[in-house]
Amino acid sequence: MKAVGGIGYGLFETVQDFVPLQELGFLEMDEPEVYAALWCRVGDLMVALWKWLLANYADCFAVCRFGDDLGFRSATLISPEQIRRHILPQYKRVVDLVHAHGKPFLLHSCGKIYAVMDDLIDVVGINAKHSNEDAIDPFEVWVERYGDRIGNFGGVEMNVLTVNTPDEVKAYVRALLPKIEGHGGIAIGSGNQISPYTKPANWIAMTQAVREWRGGV
Repeated sequence: MKAVGGIGYGLFETVQDFVPLQELGFLEMDEPEVYAALWCRVGDLMVALWKWLLANYADCFAVCRFGDDLGFRSATLISPEQIRRHILPQYKRVVDLVHAHGKPFLLHSCGKIYAVMDDLIDVVGINAKHSNEDAIDPFEVWVERYGDRIGNFGGVEMNVLTVNTPDEVKAYVRALLPKIEGHGGIAIGSGNQISPYTKPANWIAMTQAVREWRGGV
């Protein structure tokens, strides 16, 4: 058995540990040289951490990943141009390292990030993406758009898993699966991190529905 994992979260969230989002906007306008250098310096830190991890523990992982929420329900949190200029080049450094060790790379990113998805796939080289929320678009929309180019992880959004009954969760999963069949690699699971208030019975119902669809027990 091997893990899906890596070094914590990604560049955007790490930068906000140093400079919160609102202040990041001020920094961009007031001191653009410092703003640009911040992304590069944190990128250097991430590359160093990933080099250490892969040099020592690459064999522990089937898939390498980090989480970096670039968006919210209606758009990216900063402009797509800023993401392309400052964030994606640092992502690529990490993804290239992962690929050099023969591992695929999975990006978790919440939000409506369609504006940079082609860049993430074609320039950065991600192999799969996780996170979906029906308020943005149903999972089948992501699969239809990108399923022939990358793997799509998730599908069952957290609202479904937290507020519904086990029977309702099963019905949701059974209705979802035919819509996404035949569109590349799919890993069905929760659309985001399982919350502590998710009923275990609902998680079990989700996994049972998938097993039944695949012809398992």
